[in-house]
Amino acid sequence: MIYDASARKQYKAQARADIRARFWPTMLTVVLEMVPIWLIAMISQVGANALEGNTENIGLYLNCMMLYLLATVFIAAPLQFGAKHYFVARARGQETSPMMVVSCFMSGRKYLTSIKLELGILLYSLGWAVLLSVAIVLVALLALTGSAMLLVLGVIVVIIPLTLLVTVKVRRYDGAYICMIDTPDAGVMQAIRSCAPIFKNHNWELLVFDLSFILWILLGAVTFGIGMIYVDAYTEIAFVHYFDALCGRKPQPDTPDISQLTE
Repeated sequence: MIYDASARKQYKAQARADIRARFWPTMLTVVLEMVPIWLIAMISQVGANALEGNTENIGLYLNCMMLYLLATVFIAAPLQFGAKHYFVARARGQETSPMMVVSCFMSGRKYLTSIKLELGILLYSLGWAVLLSVAIVLVALLALTGSAMLLVLGVIVVIIPLTLLVTVKVRRYDGAYICMIDTPDAGVMQAIRSCAPIFKNHNWELLVFDLSFILWILLGAVTFGIGMIYVDAYTEIAFVHYFDALCGRKPQPDTPDISQLTE
C-alpha cells in the first residue's frame, strides 16, 4: 500500500531526518516565508479594526483590503512557491539554500508562474467553497421549515462529510506546486488538474495524513506560533515524501509525466 500507519510513520520520520540534516537553514527558510506573509495579513487586520464600530472608515477598509489582495498575489504567492522549491529539494536530498524562498523574484518567468499557479489554485478552491456554501444554505433553509432535529441531522449527514471532502479536495492542490517544480515547462492549469488522478483513491489517506499532525499543530499554537516554524517545515517535507510515493518516485527517478495524468 502507498499509505498506511507504517508508511505514515516512515514519511514523517524521513521528514524529521531531512530537517535535522539542515536544521537552522530550514528554520530560516520558514521564517523568510512566514514573516512577510504575516505582515501582509496584518494589513487586512488594520482595515477590519478601522471599520469596527465606525462605518465612516469604509474607504480605509476597502483600501486595506485591496492592498492586502495585491500583496498576497504579487508578494506572498512568489514567496510560497519559492519555499516549496526548498521543501521539495530538502525532501529529495538535493542542494538547498534559504535564498530559494526569494528565487521567484529573480526570474521573471518563475515569478509569473507563481502568480498564475496561485490564482489557478484559488479558482479551483473557490469552486469547492461555493459547493459547501450552497449545502450550508440549503440545510439552514430546511431547518427553518422544520425542527432543530432536522438541522442537527443535516449538519451530521451533509455538512460535516462535505466539509471533510472539500478540505481534502483543496488540500490536494498542494501537489500542483510539486508538479510545477518537476515540470516547469508544463502549463499551470495542467499541473493543477494533474492532482486529481495522482490522489485518486487516496482522499481518505490524505485526510488521515493531515490529521496525524494535529498534536504538532496544537504544540505550535501553545508556543504562541513559534513552534509553527518547525511544524510548517515538518508537514511540508512529509507531504513531499507522500506525494513522491504516490507518483512512484524513487530517490532520484524521472519526474512524473503530468501530461499523461491529465488525459
